[in-house]
Amino acid sequence: MTEIRKIDGRYWGFGHVRVHTEKKVLQYLEMIRLPCFLPTLQKAKICHSRKVISEIPMIPGYIFLCSDEKERENLMRIKKYFVHIELLRTEKEEELFIKDLNILAKCEQLARQEPILINPEIVKGDEVLVTSGTLAGLKTTVIKRDDNMNSIIINLTILNKHVEYPISADKLKKIIY
Repeated sequence: MTEIRKIDGRYWGFGHVRVHTEKKVLQYLEMIRLPCFLPTLQKAKICHSRKVISEIPMIPGYIFLCSDEKERENLMRIKKYFVHIELLRTEKEEELFIKDLNILAKCEQLARQEPILINPEIVKGDEVLVTSGTLAGLKTTVIKRDDNMNSIIINLTILNKHVEYPISADKLKKIIY
């Protein structure tokens, strides 16, 4: 990504978009050649015993864009995507906002170089609660972590038999007593 800069006649701001439409909005804005920025993170999850990596918005529900008032009004007519668009019109506000966007872009790049651990506080021996999926509500013990696969192996005890089961780290919450 190139550095974000002030563009004469336009203002940087943010668009509050409907959840899960961020990537479609990005494609649309790029298609109409409107300067925009959607910071993303790579998220790994286990799907049918395979690691699947996808890009998710760093700040869900928002996209950053640079437009003039007429472009903003036209975008606001697209109700299936946009909830609100705020442009920062004072020079000082926009200057600080652009600085923050450039820092956010650097964070996005760093996240691609260093692996991000999901729920790093969960370690072997911890009691955890499964928060979503088929096993939601299950309280169990962590057997081990596999950060390469973004999974945590949990113990399931059924009929006095122990079964080790891998589960995506983002579906667990550590139980603190």
